[in-house]
Amino acid sequence: MVKKIIISYFNSIAATLQTSKVQEVIVINDTYQVNDIYLGIVHKIFSSINAAFINLGQDSKSGFIHISDIKTLKRGRKLFSISDLLSINQVILVQVVKEPTFHKGPRLTSNIHLYGKYVVLLPLCNIVLISNRIYDDSERIHLYSLAVLIKPKLMGLIVKSCAQGVSESLILQDLDALVQQWSFIQKQVLLNSIPCLVYKDEDLVKKVVRDCYDKSIKKIVVDSIDALKLVYYYLKKWSYISISVKIKVQLYNRHLCILDKFYIKHSIKQLLRPKVNLLYGGYLFIENYEALTVIDVNSGSFNKLYNSKETILRINFYAAIEVAYQLKVRNINGVVIIDFIDMYSQRDQLKLLENFSKLLTDDDCTPQVVQLSELGLLELTRRRKSQSIREVFDLSSMKSVNYFGFFFVDDLYHKLFFNISDENLKKQFFLNKSIRSLFFGKQFNLCKTLKNKSIISYNPLLNKYFLFLDRINLLCFFYPKANYLVPLFFYYRLTSLKYFNDI
Repeated sequence: MVKKIIISYFNSIAATLQTSKVQEVIVINDTYQVNDIYLGIVHKIFSSINAAFINLGQDSKSGFIHISDIKTLKRGRKLFSISDLLSINQVILVQVVKEPTFHKGPRLTSNIHLYGKYVVLLPLCNIVLISNRIYDDSERIHLYSLAVLIKPKLMGLIVKSCAQGVSESLILQDLDALVQQWSFIQKQVLLNSIPCLVYKDEDLVKKVVRDCYDKSIKKIVVDSIDALKLVYYYLKKWSYISISVKIKVQLYNRHLCILDKFYIKHSIKQLLRPKVNLLYGGYLFIENYEALTVIDVNSGSFNKLYNSKETILRINFYAAIEVAYQLKVRNINGVVIIDFIDMYSQRDQLKLLENFSKLLTDDDCTPQVVQLSELGLLELTRRRKSQSIREVFDLSSMKSVNYFGFFFVDDLYHKLFFNISDENLKKQFFLNKSIRSLFFGKQFNLCKTLKNKSIISYNPLLNKYFLFLDRINLLCFFYPKANYLVPLFFYYRLTSLKYFNDI
């Protein structure tokens, strides 16, 4: 099965595909993300639950930290109350380990982790650990011995599973980069005001190549020359380019958006819908709540077998395959309850459980099946790290899903960077409509010159779409082959205000 990575550098979105089916969606945005490091101030302390809220210097929610996540401050002392460790207005260096939900802030830890390709550096913890996914005992002993020799003094090191069979020089090079990164973070702590963001893992190409690339990936497709150079840089840095490794890196330079070309936008739309169709007529219905997801299995029009017992088992098997896929691609986390169609045979129940457990082994978030209750409900938990698809593309504020295609710039891009409200979205649509009529129905004979106008130019956008973006005034070509550029506020005077009076 061919696996490939699609990177949309313009929209800050990447996806992994297997046989043209989306397996994972990676999004870079401005909100709290896993591995972000902040210098925060203790805002509130709740001794009853041994937890505290940390002000991270942003307008959004404060971060939450439990006493179990501040072991680095204990320093061997046996303390049972968070009040003995933290006090109001105390400065603390923290890292995001769980991204925020709709109503909760990010989960934090004081045990900083710096992630490389082969190793993880723990600057505040003196320990050596080897990944549990390395099963060869001789390899584990070799990597542990190497880690003990190379680890910096008074720092910890975790060796990742991808370090198997890798030369020592590459592991040393990776560790060197992490030590330099920690030195940079220490300088930022001393120079910046409090509270503030100290480090953000916002390089999409680096994140994708580091976390998603493995030897099964055969092709990487990008939509920017800058992204192409970065892909080659990281592949070469981590020695993925060699005679034995066959991988194609391709630049996509067509006018059609890369998200449309590989049906990624269409897949995201499908993932935001509660109903999922199964083979031969069955379907799932997925309902999400704060920390609970309920999945209901329905037979629908499935009627392929004469034996009802065999039919129910077959539907549940198809549903198990789809549920395992949906859990991973939607990044559903927390408690999950699956209502399979009732099976009265204990043998069939065991078959289903065994098959479903095998399907979950490839999931990095380690889902744990709890039990199959007497009511026929399968209970499982899935570890939360990053936001789910539903949280990233928040349906409560992104009703612009209905407006796909109205803008030359992707709606996903608008969602992630401009946060357009419904009313502004409507006005923008009518304004664009009137502007298009001016472009294609009228001719401009007068050229306006703007003085003291600052324009933020993004080279990738300029190279491909002839597009300029400004945080205050949006300047763009509404047609890729256009050879004119007129500021948006100028059109307010040219277009009729009746469009806005009708809203």
